[in-house]
Amino acid sequence: MPNLKSIKTKISSIKNTRQITKAMKMVAGSKLKRNQAAMNDFKTYASAYDDIIRNVCKNTVLYSHPFFKKNSDKSGAAAGIVIVSTDRGLCGSFNMNLFKLFFEELKAKGLDAGNVRLYILGKKGFDFFKKNNYDIAWGKFYSESKSMVSLSEELSAVILNDFAEGKIGDVHIISNNYISTLHQKAFFDKVLPFDSYDGGENINSGGYLVEPAGYEDEIIDKVFKNYIQTKIYFKIVESFAGEQASRMNAMDNATRNAGKLINKLTVAYNKARQAAVTLEILDIINGVNAIK
Repeated sequence: MPNLKSIKTKISSIKNTRQITKAMKMVAGSKLKRNQAAMNDFKTYASAYDDIIRNVCKNTVLYSHPFFKKNSDKSGAAAGIVIVSTDRGLCGSFNMNLFKLFFEELKAKGLDAGNVRLYILGKKGFDFFKKNNYDIAWGKFYSESKSMVSLSEELSAVILNDFAEGKIGDVHIISNNYISTLHQKAFFDKVLPFDSYDGGENINSGGYLVEPAGYEDEIIDKVFKNYIQTKIYFKIVESFAGEQASRMNAMDNATRNAGKLINKLTVAYNKARQAAVTLEILDIINGVNAIK
């Protein structure tokens, strides 16, 4: 027969856990609104920058720029992969989806740990890949940085330097795309080298004029570098929003499951108590019969 005291203790413990998960859900919901607003505010700018880069890249004169050159044929050039994870857990499969996609892409490209150079944002990603003995060229926690802007500046500078030196042949970002509050999907996005439009004459790149004349190379170089930083920054902002949405959903599910378990244990407790009362009544009746 189940012990009434142990069942009661379990119910009390689960009720306390439910209060915690409910509070965490409310906190995540509050943070989600703030991060969602930041993501939406910056999304327009990031999308406009994507369009500009696509137009500029259609100009074949620019194909001599280093960002169009592939380093994959160089000896010692590894695949550079940026992974945007989180510092904290309790956000469902948010991080595991990133790791799963990473291994899927490695298998598809025929790479192994020796051919990959990782740049990791977030403690969860850093701990995971360090445990699995991967080459982590750069890793930072969000808690260690003053702001997301400075973090994106530092990471983009490291990536561009490694790409220029031929340490990495290409650059991809693995992060969670924010689709909706209920849906975040891990995505493998190419950053470098830029895609060129082979063949044909110089294509009009959208009517952009560079003044003063003679500084085109410097300005294009700065535009390209700022674009890399902008892309990384948006991925961080988007990941923050997705993390809070995933955590809110995970805590909501945990709260619901705790409620179901409490109901189940309450039924078990009532049955056990009823059985105990019945046994006591039987003992009394047997005692009375014995006296007679």
